[in-house]
Amino acid sequence: MIINQILEEAIKKLSNKKILSAHLDAEILLSHIIKKPREYLLAHPEKKLTQKQVSSFKFQVSRRLKGEPVAYITGHKEFYGLDFFVDKNVLIPRQETELMVDEIMEQGTRNKEQGTIIDIGTGSGCIIITLAKNLNSKFKIQNSKFFATDISKPVLAIARKNAKLHNVHKDIKFFQGDLLKPIINNFSKFPGRAPRSGAGKIQNSKLIITANLPYLTPAQIKNSPSIKYEPKLALSAGADGLKYYRKLFKQIKNVSCSMFRVPCFVLCEIDPSQTTKIKQLINKELLSSQIQIKKDLRGLNRMVICSINLRQD
Repeated sequence: MIINQILEEAIKKLSNKKILSAHLDAEILLSHIIKKPREYLLAHPEKKLTQKQVSSFKFQVSRRLKGEPVAYITGHKEFYGLDFFVDKNVLIPRQETELMVDEIMEQGTRNKEQGTIIDIGTGSGCIIITLAKNLNSKFKIQNSKFFATDISKPVLAIARKNAKLHNVHKDIKFFQGDLLKPIINNFSKFPGRAPRSGAGKIQNSKLIITANLPYLTPAQIKNSPSIKYEPKLALSAGADGLKYYRKLFKQIKNVSCSMFRVPCFVLCEIDPSQTTKIKQLINKELLSSQIQIKKDLRGLNRMVICSINLRQD
């Protein structure tokens, strides 16, 4: 079979299953099989495929017809122009999460100010890796420090693999543990902490905590068949979807003041329906001096930014 013929056949099958991205999905899958960019498919529609390529492509299309995400089929997902390895241990990076990276990149490039960034529940590592690659390398904002945590050992293995893929594995320290807890437990190694004696200088001028934690309710998960293949641990967050943010905010609230004496900013991705509740939660737990809500490309509330005044000793 030739490229044009097999693509038409696959697109028809995917469209019949009401898969809205049928055309794109078919092209991505075939590109993955023949190890060529999608542009190659358009430029060589008459190219004849081997029998092995045809069989492999049809098998991948059959998986897509059952609802399996393209990213899990190919093992890859693009985020912020970078390629990330993914499997069923990690949540597939979403375009709306790029909003978080945009915000930090904008601040960094505007102020040229180094800071310490901690990514909580890092998953594939897409947030912290993208920031490390761009802030330190592309925009030459040197001496920024990067940390990431995740409770899952297999997930951290994937994040480390992606960090090595993008040559930032020496720039990021990964910790296994519950949200911020491993950072607190290892704060003696933390470059942004205040000296115990009160002498010396803080190495970085601000602390940024990024958190794209699970924020869906059981009802939302039940009503979203498109995410049935993704890890429930990375999606489900109790009756109101704020279980893990509630826990994280309590951890931040109880942080020893000898650890951090720098401005602290927390960026959280949320479901739009949680806007009011998360504001109330932040005000209750963190006494935040300022809360901002950022909208995604669809105009929906997607990210919360709060600045925190950590208590002083």
